[in-house]
Amino acid sequence: MSTTSVTTGPPAPNSAHGRSDGLAPKRIRLGSGGIMLPNHVPLVVAEQIGMLNALAPGRIDLRLGRAPGTDGATAADLRRHHTANNEFPEQVAELLGFLENDFPHDHPYRNVPAVPGPWQAEQNRVPRSETSADTWILGSSIYSAQLAARLGRPYAFALQFGSADVLNAMRIYRENFQPSQPLNEPYSLVSIGAVANEDRVEARRQSTSTAMAMLRMFQRKSFALLPPEEVEAFQATVHERAVIEEYTDRVLHGTAAEVAEGLEELHEQTGVDEVMLVVQGYSRRAQARTVELIADHYGMPTN
Repeated sequence: MSTTSVTTGPPAPNSAHGRSDGLAPKRIRLGSGGIMLPNHVPLVVAEQIGMLNALAPGRIDLRLGRAPGTDGATAADLRRHHTANNEFPEQVAELLGFLENDFPHDHPYRNVPAVPGPWQAEQNRVPRSETSADTWILGSSIYSAQLAARLGRPYAFALQFGSADVLNAMRIYRENFQPSQPLNEPYSLVSIGAVANEDRVEARRQSTSTAMAMLRMFQRKSFALLPPEEVEAFQATVHERAVIEEYTDRVLHGTAAEVAEGLEELHEQTGVDEVMLVVQGYSRRAQARTVELIADHYGMPTN
C-alpha cells in the first residue's frame, strides 16, 4: 500500500523545496507517515527526526498517532503497557520538549538534550537551524482532533481505517484551534483509499485485495495482499463477506473521473487543505496506474 498527496490548499507549514543542484529531489517531503508514539521513546524519536532535519532541512514530516498499530504480543514486546494510550498527550509534549529544547526549568528532563538539535547548536556556538520537522497529530476520532487543536498543530484524519465522523472531527479541530509558534491557523489533511483504472470493474476488483487484507488482520492473520482472483474464490461466511464489501466500498474506485469526483466531494465536505491518496490494489502496476491516471486527470507534471 502506498500513498500520494493531492494538495488542495497552500503549502504545509515550513515547506521548502530543498536542494536545487539536480542531484536530489527538490520538493518531496520525507519523514514518518505515522509514528505510533506509545510504541517508542520520545527522546529516541527526537534524535532520529533531528538527524533527518539536519540532512533535509525544511522537508521533514513527523506525524504522531496513539493507536497500537499492532497485535497484543508485539505491543507487549515493545514494552507497551495498558495505559499507554492515556499517556499520549504527555508523550507528545515530551517529544516537542526534546525537539525544541524548551522544557521548563523545573522539568526532570531539562538537562537531557536531543542530539542533533538546538542544544548541540548552542554548545558548538553555531546558528540554530531555521527549520524544524512539521509535527502533525494523526487520528480517526474526536480525541485526536481535540489534541491537535489544543497543541496548535496540523491534523491528519485517516478515513481509510474507519467510518468515524470526519466532519465532526474537523469542525471540532477548527473551532478549538489554539495558535502556536509553528502554526497560526488550522491546517488539516484527510487520507482515503483510492484505485483508478480505465475499467471501473477492474478498479473495484483491485480494491478487494486490501479489503481482504483488512479481514485477515481482524482474524489475527498476516496483512497479506491476495490477488483479486483469490478474493473472489474465497468461501466467505456472511460476516466475512460483509467485512470485505464494507472495506471495498470505503475505497474510492472507478475511472479517473469517478475517483476525482469522489475526492472533490470529500474536499468540499471536509474543507481540508490536503487530500492524501492511500493508493491500493494488488499489483504494483495497478497502484502505479492509479497515480498516473489521477495525475493526468488533474494535469499534473510527470517529473
